[in-house]
Amino acid sequence: MGSSPKRGDQVNVVYSSSAPQLYVKKQRINALIHQGEAVGQLVLSTDTCLNAIKIDRIKPKLLEKTVHLFNNKVIIHGIIRKEVFFVDPDNRVRFQMEDVPFNLVVEFPGLKPNEKLEVQTHLLDAKVDFSLHPARFCLPGLLRQTIVAHLLVVVAEKRQLEIVTKVNYGR
Repeated sequence: MGSSPKRGDQVNVVYSSSAPQLYVKKQRINALIHQGEAVGQLVLSTDTCLNAIKIDRIKPKLLEKTVHLFNNKVIIHGIIRKEVFFVDPDNRVRFQMEDVPFNLVVEFPGLKPNEKLEVQTHLLDAKVDFSLHPARFCLPGLLRQTIVAHLLVVVAEKRQLEIVTKVNYGR
């Protein structure tokens, strides 16, 4: 039959009057069973004093998050970090980071929280629209930004499954 069974393995013998015996080796594995997914949209607005005459680019990314489960909904608290690349009044390229906290509620009809559920979140896209009132003389500039981001929220249940790992035929 090959290797001997290990702890957690199970060997079954399948009998048939017309066919040779089958030896089936099984093993338990931990798996995530997909329960559902939804896309949530964030809209965040910020105003930042910035000594800039021009914005080169703004790159947002999902920094950290915590997830809370409730009946029929998932609530996500997190931070979007924006990396702002700009030109100052002396024509030097500068860089500034800004962290923007957020709360997002995503509806999941029929969701019942329990300790076996796991939630994964993935940033699908994030776009930043901005307008700059440039710095003049001794007055700093004002950068107004609106971030629109879409997060994919996947809910899965942790389960132990029994799978067949090997089948041997008898003599």
